[in-house]
Amino acid sequence: MSSKQQPRRVAAVLPDGELRDGPSSSSREPLIAARGGRPSGAGLPQLRGRRRSSGAFGVLAASAVIAACGATSAVPSSVGRSVPAAKAATAPTVSFSLWESHNGGPVGAAMSTLVSRFDKSHRGVHVSIVVTKASSKLEAAIAAGDPPVLAEISHYDGVLVKAGALVSWNKFIGGDPTLSQANFAPAVWRNGEVGSQHYRLEADLKVSEVFYNETMFAKAGIKSPPKTWAELAVDAAKVKLHLHGVIPIGWKDSSAHILPAFLSDGGHLLAHSDSVGHSVDFATSAGVRSFSWFRSAYSKGELVFGHGTALREDLATGHMAMIDGTSAGYAKLLAAVGGKFKVGAFVEPAGSTGHAYNIAQGLGFVLPKGHTVVQDRAAATFVRWWFEVPQQVYWAEATGFAPETRAAAAAVPAAYRSSHPGLAASLAAVASPFTYPRPVSDSYSEVQASLDAIFEEGVTGKLSVTAGLAEL
Repeated sequence: MSSKQQPRRVAAVLPDGELRDGPSSSSREPLIAARGGRPSGAGLPQLRGRRRSSGAFGVLAASAVIAACGATSAVPSSVGRSVPAAKAATAPTVSFSLWESHNGGPVGAAMSTLVSRFDKSHRGVHVSIVVTKASSKLEAAIAAGDPPVLAEISHYDGVLVKAGALVSWNKFIGGDPTLSQANFAPAVWRNGEVGSQHYRLEADLKVSEVFYNETMFAKAGIKSPPKTWAELAVDAAKVKLHLHGVIPIGWKDSSAHILPAFLSDGGHLLAHSDSVGHSVDFATSAGVRSFSWFRSAYSKGELVFGHGTALREDLATGHMAMIDGTSAGYAKLLAAVGGKFKVGAFVEPAGSTGHAYNIAQGLGFVLPKGHTVVQDRAAATFVRWWFEVPQQVYWAEATGFAPETRAAAAAVPAAYRSSHPGLAASLAAVASPFTYPRPVSDSYSEVQASLDAIFEEGVTGKLSVTAGLAEL
């Protein structure tokens, strides 16, 4: 629908169970009326989950979600009252697009499966996945007046929060036991929270961990994973000594992957608080200690840097003994290894504080402004369903991401944990009080770019560690 056309009308469900005509969308988000329809937004290369739903519109409330095992006879309204099935059946489907970046592999397949399950079990809401670089494209789409109803973006939401471009989730999560502080893992609850308002609900919870070849560890005489950074240095030396031609450690070439080490040495990510707009705080003794550890390992030839995909390939082919990564890459790594050896995992170890710290990262759901209340509620229905235990457990087992909720973490079978050390490590990190959310900063990308440059120069010896940190 072009911006000159009038918006279509749909029937909105009122608290008393009656139906009233209202705009189905602004000109920015037309409904997908038929198979093969296309949601609005420029540069959208791929859609998944194009199943038609029919029937009533489901809204967000604890009783509003239709269980995946079958349909219900009534669809609750926004205040929790049931709409008679006979009336609800006349309401049109509310369709919307979800922008996200899972474009393949186990994660993309799992996302498509879950959206398909949602569409089959919810007669009144239809979700179309749009595979795109949502984190980088959403800001431009908002500026152009053409945002999706729902998007999964990374930790660059600070600029959108500051601009007032996002709808707070608070109006949808109040009083809901699934979407509550008591149910969410602590780091997840604080992720995307600004001034007690939740603008982004973390959907792909990933934490840092190290994956290793268990066979190589045994050949090098390493009996158990290291618990401290000092022990990790010793183990790297053992691999170099006993396994000629094998690179002991491969590390991601992003400064974000040294933040757990920095925190474990007593560092602080931001000065003053983790609110929008405060300055970073790396030029400290903690920064010197953590940067110097990587400088030492690199200078000895015991650690190299690379992209995540390349590191997984090097571990799978036996060129590396252990690699840094996140739980987001666990399923991909298992697929690459293909059972040739057992893949072990451990969370990044403890530093001078005596504690192992971690960072809760990952994409999260945001609601861009500019859509109808009906569309926002439809999106919220999907989001609430996403955080229910069955979906969370399936997502964790299929992808390696840790569940966001305590209830789902407790529901992961013990046998599955023991046979999948990567997920077990993720669950341990998420449950730890020393796992922090990434800060919501309106200058996050700029700060990380500067930190990346200084980290690379300091670790490779192009600049002294102390001089580099002083520049930050």
